[in-house]
Amino acid sequence: MKKTVFFLSLFFLLPQVYGATTEVVEFDHTQVGRERYFSQPFRLWGRTAYPVKPGNRGQVIVLGNNRIKYVFMLFGKEDASGIWKPFLGMFKPSDANWCSTGFLDFTAGGIKREHCHVSVKDAVRGGVTLVYKAPGYIGELHFEVRDNDDRLYMLFTTPVKTKILLSSYPSSYAGGESAGKHLRKRYAITPARRLSPVAKWITLNQKEYSIYLGDNYFDPAKKRGEGPCALIYDPNIATARVWISNYPCLVELTGKGKIPVVLFDFHGVTNANAEQRMKELPVSFSSSEEIDQE
Repeated sequence: MKKTVFFLSLFFLLPQVYGATTEVVEFDHTQVGRERYFSQPFRLWGRTAYPVKPGNRGQVIVLGNNRIKYVFMLFGKEDASGIWKPFLGMFKPSDANWCSTGFLDFTAGGIKREHCHVSVKDAVRGGVTLVYKAPGYIGELHFEVRDNDDRLYMLFTTPVKTKILLSSYPSSYAGGESAGKHLRKRYAITPARRLSPVAKWITLNQKEYSIYLGDNYFDPAKKRGEGPCALIYDPNIATARVWISNYPCLVELTGKGKIPVVLFDFHGVTNANAEQRMKELPVSFSSSEEIDQE
């Protein structure tokens, strides 16, 4: 069986992503920017609204292959000196799952994500790198898709101990926090246990290298919801804890250096099929800092 090998030292060599593509689209307050935004396959502010003012700047980043497209948006104010501190949202494959209005935040020492100027580099052939800069700090966040593979490969490189917060709304927002409160039935599964909503942080052990996030009510098998999501991380490199609530489900990873993560968005996949895939997916870690997945 063919293996996908995930080396940190060779993690994103471009020849690994034959067939994958990258598109970056800029938009701002101008009419051209408006047209670029409305050409994209999602809406942040509703069907026709476009409240982008002078000084606002956005970028849509699309990483795709023959099986899937991941669509990100960076959006925020840009000052007169060109300093831009946008949030990072994920809009596709699913509207829910990894949060569209900010699915990734981090704190590196005393530096928070919102303190950092962001620039985009290496946006080629299925991959993109975001560079985060603040006084005394430079970090890099790389995303990649590979041909005929529905996973999103992420590598966060940081010189200091960093907490990375990943936010999700598994399968559905259900109309908002209050509107869907009595419908949502969130849960999580690790290789060691099943977790129910308790709205407190739960620390994972080294055997819990994957976190599956689903909703028992919003299940495509019942013709409800978009499907669950999941991630794999290396417990030799980062520690993890999770927050499972009735609305958002959060994963916090803490580490330093090169922190690899594999993200899954099981759009249109039933809970049972997604759970089975995660259960059967062989994963191993080695001293050379790699994750092997078959």
